[in-house]
Amino acid sequence: MICPNTAFGAPIRARIHDSAIKRVTRFFSSSLSDIFAETFQNARRAGANRVCITVAPDRQRSIVTITDDGAGIPDPAVLLSFGENGWSPDLVRSEDAAGMGFIALARRGCTVRSRPRSANGHQFPGWTVSLDPEHFTGDADALVNRDDQAPWPHGTAVSFMSDDSPHAIRNTVTLAARYFPVRVHLAGLPDSPDDGEEIERRPFLDGSIHSERWQGITLGVFRNRRRSFSDPDINFHGVTVSAGLPDIAAANDDSWSVLADIQDCPRLELVLPARREVVHTPFLDELRQAARLCIYRAMARHPHPDPAFADWQRARSAGIRIPPARPRLRPWKPGIADPNAGGQIPNRTDAPSSALLMAFHPDPPEAQMLYRALCHADMSHQVFETENRLEGYDWYDKLDRITATPAEALHQGSSTPITDSNAVTFDGEPVLVPDRPEDILVTLRIHHPERADRSFTMAADLAFPGEPYASIDEVQPVVTRDSGLEPQELAQLIYSAYFSPSEDWEADSWETQSDQFMQDAMTLATELLCGKHEAVRHALIQAANRDLRWIVPPDATATVTIRGRDVTVSLDTGKEAA
Repeated sequence: MICPNTAFGAPIRARIHDSAIKRVTRFFSSSLSDIFAETFQNARRAGANRVCITVAPDRQRSIVTITDDGAGIPDPAVLLSFGENGWSPDLVRSEDAAGMGFIALARRGCTVRSRPRSANGHQFPGWTVSLDPEHFTGDADALVNRDDQAPWPHGTAVSFMSDDSPHAIRNTVTLAARYFPVRVHLAGLPDSPDDGEEIERRPFLDGSIHSERWQGITLGVFRNRRRSFSDPDINFHGVTVSAGLPDIAAANDDSWSVLADIQDCPRLELVLPARREVVHTPFLDELRQAARLCIYRAMARHPHPDPAFADWQRARSAGIRIPPARPRLRPWKPGIADPNAGGQIPNRTDAPSSALLMAFHPDPPEAQMLYRALCHADMSHQVFETENRLEGYDWYDKLDRITATPAEALHQGSSTPITDSNAVTFDGEPVLVPDRPEDILVTLRIHHPERADRSFTMAADLAFPGEPYASIDEVQPVVTRDSGLEPQELAQLIYSAYFSPSEDWEADSWETQSDQFMQDAMTLATELLCGKHEAVRHALIQAANRDLRWIVPPDATATVTIRGRDVTVSLDTGKEAA
């Protein structure tokens, strides 16, 4: 069965239905930012040298007027002509001027005054029209009247009501004018000078270290420029959008980015009518590639760009000679259990050909043990972190890698592996790791891509058997008999290896949890190194410092005696009884 409305062989053509006009008030959000952006662009296209914004109070609202000294509007009808504009064909081609920007005022309504620029010595009269939302939707006719108060000698003034605060108006004008190529003057706000003020503007590429012209666009390269993911990277005559232009991270942690300032680039398409996004066309991919090559050329001019191998290779393929990354790596430091603790990141240093790369990620207890052993063996300076961005460079690929670090405790002629279990099984029998063994040995298993694997064994004086993320009650440090560790030092190592605060809503603050853990670690360390009695004495001192000494008057001496469940207290104030 054939649909009766189907006419086979009949041509069809794109058209705009009348109902689309009824929805024009929804093409823009009618926010201040939309209004200023669109009126600014119209002023610039009209050849304005200056845009003046005045704010006048009107009861609880404000009347905002945007006046320019451009060429004016010869035909008022274009204000309500969806998709039509009075711009020249060259400007329409260059900027894709759509003739829809004025609809940003459709929901609010506005009054427009304009006087066209004179021609052949003839001065045109000014005109005015008041537009309400029903005029934009085609539900009513708007009457154009002569207006001798229109901008002189030519220009356009747009006035609209605003409920926005003076602070919001100022902020929006400041943002709209930041990269706008025409001077902007603001007057009438409570904190403005009587004669108004010029809004600060700056070039979009201000601060760039290298720039190039490409396809009607100026590309500017920045090194270590602070920016967030959503920051705009394209400037269209003051309207800024994000187009995902490339960022390049160098192996020395430098960041290289690029911004694009549009001059005359018809091939770059922005989503109409508000131009808040870039249309993803093949040209956008070309732009991103051009931006990447621009960064490479900037890097090639830098004395030490240290590019990642992939970027170095891409640049060479494009005929751009960037110096390869130097053999500089970040020294390896042990990780800690607290994910919220921000430690100082070691600076990169020159890595010798004998450098060892830490090619696996030991848990914090193992890392603390290993780093202490490396320090005792005078090898900590030889171990560095891996850096994936350097894979491919010959000097990096030839470095030795540490792949594992098994440890064992030697005591009374027997060897006990130190594993992630408190007890290990040997011939079917549980074997506990002694807490004060004679020796602890750590073996570095080393892999080289071109040679046979090898091992290196070194002595250690500390190990942490058991689960890597145990509570303080489950921690069982192992320290050799002849270790020079002091209780405070061991407590700090236990803290680094195991303290990870609870983030449950009923948990104490980080500070309280940290203090309590450190006290418990100190008691554990003191008992292991100095004996149980000394640990008890230390715990009593900690408890007295925490809870009791604040109660005792400064000029008094308190003596607390605890025997079993009996507690007696005497207080000597130093004064004889009357």
